[in-house]
Amino acid sequence: MLLRTIKCLALARPSLSRVLLLGTVLFLAACAVGPTVQKDGARGKTVCDSYIVLHMCVQDFIGDGVVDLIYFSDTNEIFMYRVGMKETVAPAMPFHQCVVPLSAEMQAISDRILFRDKLSFSEEIAIKKDLLFAYLSAKPEIDTCNTSFEKGRTHDELQDDFFIEESEWDDL
Repeated sequence: MLLRTIKCLALARPSLSRVLLLGTVLFLAACAVGPTVQKDGARGKTVCDSYIVLHMCVQDFIGDGVVDLIYFSDTNEIFMYRVGMKETVAPAMPFHQCVVPLSAEMQAISDRILFRDKLSFSEEIAIKKDLLFAYLSAKPEIDTCNTSFEKGRTHDELQDDFFIEESEWDDL
C-alpha cells in the first residue's frame, strides 16, 4: 500500500503539496520502530520493545517457549526472572539491584509478548494495558527498593523488609 502510494506520487506531476506529502510519508516510514526479535546466546528467542517508559526485552533463555527473564536493554540487567530459574539465567547477564521473580500474572503477560508476531493490534494494546497496571501496582515496592539503594541498604536487608519469598509467589 505504501509503495503504491509512493509510486503514484512520484509519477504524478510534481507539485509542492505532493512533494511534501511524499517527504512526510518517507520520513514517517523511516521513523517507525517496531519490536525487535533476535536470536542471541539463548536457545529460545528474545523480543525487545518499548513498554510504558522503558525499553526492555523478554527472553526465552532455555528454548521451551516460556519467558525465563526480562531485562532492561540499556543496562542489560535482569529485573525479573521465571520462578525457579534464578541460577539458570544468572550467567546470561547481571541482576538489577531490585530483581524479583515473575509473578504468575507477569509470567502470563510476558509469555504473550514472546509470541507477539501472532497477535492482533488489539491484543498488543491489551498487553501494554496489562503491563501498565502491573507496573503501577508494583511501583511502590520498586520505588522503595531503588530509594533504599540510594541510601546504602543492602539487597538482603531490603528483601527481608519488602519482598516475599520466591516460594510464596504461587500463593498470591
